[in-house]
Amino acid sequence: MTVSVIIFLALLLIPYISNAQNALTKLENAYKNINDARGNFTQTSHIKELNKTQQFRGKFFIKGDKVRWQYTGDFSQTIYLNNKTLIIYDKKRKQAIMSEFSEEKYGQLPLALLSRMANLKKDFEVNEKSETTVILIPKSKMGNIKSIEITIAEGDFPIKSMKLIDMLSNTVKIDFSDVKINTSLKNSLFKFRPNKDDTVLKY
Repeated sequence: MTVSVIIFLALLLIPYISNAQNALTKLENAYKNINDARGNFTQTSHIKELNKTQQFRGKFFIKGDKVRWQYTGDFSQTIYLNNKTLIIYDKKRKQAIMSEFSEEKYGQLPLALLSRMANLKKDFEVNEKSETTVILIPKSKMGNIKSIEITIAEGDFPIKSMKLIDMLSNTVKIDFSDVKINTSLKNSLFKFRPNKDDTVLKY
């Protein structure tokens, strides 16, 4: 291959590299200005082997390393993440499961990945899919997550949707809507307070 051909091929790649860098820069810079966020989500989960798709809706709240992920409707679970403590509360069963949050549990709470958005290159290999979509591949093991597809939005909250793909090609896609940022969320919102008749299991 001649030098001129190599240069020509390199020039062809420049727009794609630039798009990825622009999308990444936009995402990181926007997220650095977010102190907290709240909004609605629609979660679509697909299990490949069973060819089964389920959809859930709810509300989310995030502030630093604190997350509240609250499902609405028949699926009455609320997930709390406060620093390194993960609590999954099932209102119908009146049961809460408390454990330490680790890299292995990102599949249970994808929103926790947002706490890493300010410095993506540290934790992920970043590839460009389009001018508004980036693919993140974890540098270290994050449960069964194989890749994360982020679609960038216009507006104060930079993420329109995120799609997680695991090692078995199962997917979880989360679409965000009506997101408001920097509304001074109270820390008490992220604290789980069990009712008298609730059972709390610790692992």
